[in-house]
Amino acid sequence: MLRYRLLQKTKVLAERGAVRLLPRMIAEAGFEKPFLVFDRGIAETDIISKITGLLNEAQIAFCVYDKITPDPDSDLVDEGASLYKKEHCDCVIAIGGGSTMDAAKGINVMCHNEGHILDFVGREKFMKPASSLICIPTTAGTGSELSNWIVITDLHKGEKHPINVLNSMCEYAILDPELTTGLPPQITAATGLDVFSHAFEAYTSVRSNPATDLICEKIMETVVEFLPRAVRNGGDIEARERMQIAASYGGWMLVDGVVHIGHCIAHEIGATFHIPHGAACSYAFPAMVKHIASACPGKIRYTGKLLGASFDGTETPEEIAEKTCRAYLYFRDDTVALNPISDYRADLKKVSLHMAQNIADDPLTTLTPVPVSVEDVLYMLYTIFLS
Repeated sequence: MLRYRLLQKTKVLAERGAVRLLPRMIAEAGFEKPFLVFDRGIAETDIISKITGLLNEAQIAFCVYDKITPDPDSDLVDEGASLYKKEHCDCVIAIGGGSTMDAAKGINVMCHNEGHILDFVGREKFMKPASSLICIPTTAGTGSELSNWIVITDLHKGEKHPINVLNSMCEYAILDPELTTGLPPQITAATGLDVFSHAFEAYTSVRSNPATDLICEKIMETVVEFLPRAVRNGGDIEARERMQIAASYGGWMLVDGVVHIGHCIAHEIGATFHIPHGAACSYAFPAMVKHIASACPGKIRYTGKLLGASFDGTETPEEIAEKTCRAYLYFRDDTVALNPISDYRADLKKVSLHMAQNIADDPLTTLTPVPVSVEDVLYMLYTIFLS
């Protein structure tokens, strides 16, 4: 089977003030009654009132589903799909960050399929296509508007499950940097570091390739240049714009390069210790880099240079990884000032063999360029929490 590169079917509007074109987008797509998905936090901002005002002005009827929480769970997705059908809606509009877009993508899937969203974990080939989703990101992080993955939490088991929704991706996306200017510095930092993790993991995955490598390099360069500006000054519209586009491109890279052990660890510690996804990816980053040091020293050195590290050409792969990690930690902890992992007061008794086994068994772990054993995972976990 031929493996085509750079697949991307989402129709993207990317410009300042683009959200004002939403009614026209809905009309041109032939939709009549959208199902608005967002969380209660964003409901308290003027973003929702702006969007509903636009819909009311255009006389477009809509239904609201505002129950989304961080790390969206399967019950929310199934409930949302049920309400969508009851209200006879014909498209889903996600307004928010990664959790909202993941939930909305899951709802979109279940509006066209029977059963429950968790029925499709590992069984994505049985998923009927769905092409009725519009994403309006209000953060610059997950890039879910262009990615083919969602992460859904099973509350009953306390586990996160990645689900490939390649045939049910976002049909339309609106990238309006003006919607991101109100993000607080810590959320800006965490979501921006998630962008960096997406690019780096796709860059070093066993599925990396020259076509995606060039884009990943530019994404990382953009984050290093513009994330500090966005953290320092939320109203810096150029920085917000560049970060939003970098985030979308990072999501795009997940379609082909995908992610590996860093994200697998982040999913598990995020679910267990309630650590925001972008922050969890960032905490896992140094341990991941050191684990894969022998497989891709050239790419790690390139990344280190972007972060400000200096190399004289005599370093071993392990020394390259160490210098790159030091530069990354300075960027993470000092330049963009992400809160330390100790703030989450994680109970290390929960760092168990079972947790390590879950991470080792994650299908995405197999994309790590150096094989990962359960013992490797345990070592990385304790490094993350104790270093």
